[in-house]
Amino acid sequence: MGKIVVKVGSNLLVDEHHSLNKTYIAELCREVAKLIWKGHEVAIITSGARAAGYGYLKSKLKSPDLYMKQALCSVGQVQLMKVYENAFDFYGIKIAQILLTRDTFTNRKRYLNLRNTLIGLSEIGALPVVNENDAVAVEEITLGDNDMLAAMFAIAWNADHLVLLSTVEGVLNDQGRVIEVYSEDVKLKQLGKSSWGTGGIRTKIEAATKASTAGVKACICNGERVKNISRFISGGTVGTVFEPRIDHLQAKKAWIGLLSEPSGRIQVNTGAEEALKDGKNLLPVGVTKVEGKFDAGDVVEILGESGKIIGRGIVNFSSDEMEKIKGVKTNCLKQILGYDASKTVIHIDNMWVIG
Repeated sequence: MGKIVVKVGSNLLVDEHHSLNKTYIAELCREVAKLIWKGHEVAIITSGARAAGYGYLKSKLKSPDLYMKQALCSVGQVQLMKVYENAFDFYGIKIAQILLTRDTFTNRKRYLNLRNTLIGLSEIGALPVVNENDAVAVEEITLGDNDMLAAMFAIAWNADHLVLLSTVEGVLNDQGRVIEVYSEDVKLKQLGKSSWGTGGIRTKIEAATKASTAGVKACICNGERVKNISRFISGGTVGTVFEPRIDHLQAKKAWIGLLSEPSGRIQVNTGAEEALKDGKNLLPVGVTKVEGKFDAGDVVEILGESGKIIGRGIVNFSSDEMEKIKGVKTNCLKQILGYDASKTVIHIDNMWVIG
C-alpha cells in the first residue's frame, strides 16, 4: 500500500450557484475512504476557499480586488473544512488542516517541520487536507490553482501517486484525443480557463512532470467521475499518466533538486561535470565561474561548461570565498583562506545531478 495525493480544484468544487458543491465533496470523500480502508495513506490538496466564502457571505459580486479575494478565502476556509470534516466523519475518518505557502518548501527548516508534522499525522491516523494559506499568500489566487502545490507536497511527502483531478478527460493532443502516457514530443490542444479555476492544463502538466521527476507516478484525469482515482491507483487506463522518471529520490536530494530556491550559481569545467555524473564530489579546482551572492549552507545551481544547468547542491563556501578558491587545488585552500577548510565545494550527498 502507498501514499496517494489527490488534488481537486475549484472547477470541480463549485456548483452553478457559485457555492461549494457539497454533493461532489461527499462523493470524493467516499472514494478516498475506500482507498484508506484498503490500507493506503491519502492526502487531499483542495482549492475552493474563495468560492466557499463567496457562497457563505452570499456575495453578489466576485470582486477582482486581491484584498477582497484574500478576505473571501479567509472566511471560506472555515466553511470548506467544515464540509470535509462532516463528510469524512460519516466514514469515521479524522482530518487535519494544513495551510501552506510556497516558502514552506523552499525553506529547509520549514520543510523539515512539515515532514515531521506529516509523520505525526500518519501515526495518529489523521488525513491531511491541504490548501495554500491565501490570507497571506497570493500564488493560488493568481496562478496554478494549487497544481504545483500538490506536486511539491507529493515530493515532500514521498508519495507514490499524484492524482490531478480536472474537468477534462486528460491531456489532449492537437487532434483532441487523450494522450494515455505523456510525452514532451506530443503537440497539445489549447484549452481555456474557467471563472473559478486559475490554472489550466499547462500548470497541471508542469506539476505532473515535476512530481514524476522525483519518482512519483502522476495522472491528470476527469475528476467529475471520482472512481477514476481508484482506477488509476489500481493500474487501469484513465486520463493521462506521467510515468516516474526515476525511483524515488532520497528526501534530502528531492528537496535540493526540486523544492529549494537557489541563491546563486557555480559553473564547472568539463572534467568536473563528468566527475559529478560519476557520483563524485565537486572540488574547487573544477569551478570556473561564480554568480550571485550566497553563504555557506545555501543551495546553488551547478552549470556545465556550456552554461546548461546540470544540478544543484548545498555549498560549503560563501560566494566571496568561492571567488578566491575557484580553480584552486585542495592543498592550497588553507593558504588562501587562512583556515582548515572543507576539501569539497559540494559533497555528493548534498547534491542533485540531472540524469
